[in-house]
Amino acid sequence: MIESQVRALFTAIASSEPDASQVDTQLAHRRGRTRLRWRRAGIAGAPLVAAVAVAAVALAVGAAAPPSGPVSSGPSAPRQFSPLTPYLSFGWLPAGISPVQGGMSKHLVWLTAARKLDAPYDWELSVYTAGTCHLSGSTAKELKCTAPEDNTIRLTGRAPSLRGHRAFWAGTWDTPSLAWQYARNGWAEMALPFYPNNSAKQAAARRDAVKIASQIRYGAATPPLLFPIQLTHLPSRWRVSSVTYVPDAGVLRASSYALGAGPPNLGADGGLVYETGLPYFNVNPPSFYGNPPCYRGERGSKIINGYQVVVTNVIKEQLCAPRARGLIVVISEFGTQPAISVNSLFEHHLRLLGPNPANWTSKPIG
Repeated sequence: MIESQVRALFTAIASSEPDASQVDTQLAHRRGRTRLRWRRAGIAGAPLVAAVAVAAVALAVGAAAPPSGPVSSGPSAPRQFSPLTPYLSFGWLPAGISPVQGGMSKHLVWLTAARKLDAPYDWELSVYTAGTCHLSGSTAKELKCTAPEDNTIRLTGRAPSLRGHRAFWAGTWDTPSLAWQYARNGWAEMALPFYPNNSAKQAAARRDAVKIASQIRYGAATPPLLFPIQLTHLPSRWRVSSVTYVPDAGVLRASSYALGAGPPNLGADGGLVYETGLPYFNVNPPSFYGNPPCYRGERGSKIINGYQVVVTNVIKEQLCAPRARGLIVVISEFGTQPAISVNSLFEHHLRLLGPNPANWTSKPIG
């Protein structure tokens, strides 16, 4: 976010109602935890940047593992993921840790485990499609991944092999991770919790990382992915391009998702890959937020289909409905000429299914 955009957003907030904020600080925090998934992506809509200084910590390194060769046989990694089909699940996690969030796009799926969604110490798993990542250089000191964005993972040393696949310790001193080849032509990376000034805990995290990675399930059945809203009467080429989800009442609830008609051409926002002129959605119950993420912007509020909505155009076009049949619905679009306006999407193309999982759908576009 450039300085002029930040200034415009601060000005809009300062001139609007003080009792609510367009910026959901809890959501911004969750987006901030996606440091491995979107290393270079700006967090659109978040005006606050936190700077934290930490001291270096010496990591305990176990005995070097015997080199493991490339995976030349067995099934290949998928060439493409389905944004509507969760691909990952953990087979083992440390006591008190459970999956709290995940997401999917065509080239990357990810899953986060922690004590709770906003916990400071979490495990962030990223799995890439076939051919997306390649070892770089004759000494294999880097893993270069090209989708959904260019990303270089620095390899720091050999790790124990995982199911016969080669593995490496990776990252930096304050963002340690484990990278490995999970199938032929496919790579994965998992961020470890970082414990500054506690080498014993960091060494234990490395041991747990190997155990977690060795028992990850790829392509196995998971709880169903369901959507609390459904879109109707859209152009036939429009498809869901990326999804983030959270466990909820025994299912995986889509908490945000983006639509696309071709390759994304703008950027990433909190795990979503979006396309200029097409909408993306955040849909959650009020309990998901600390405060309703709506404020009365320069266009004020209005009533659409009996629901109060707030429409703003600071940085992006955005409609926020804080009380839409038990849900908070936020529709966002970047670009000066959206295919369908946020007002029209909410008024003519949106079915609200409410907060009860029994009413949700596995088909987000009807």
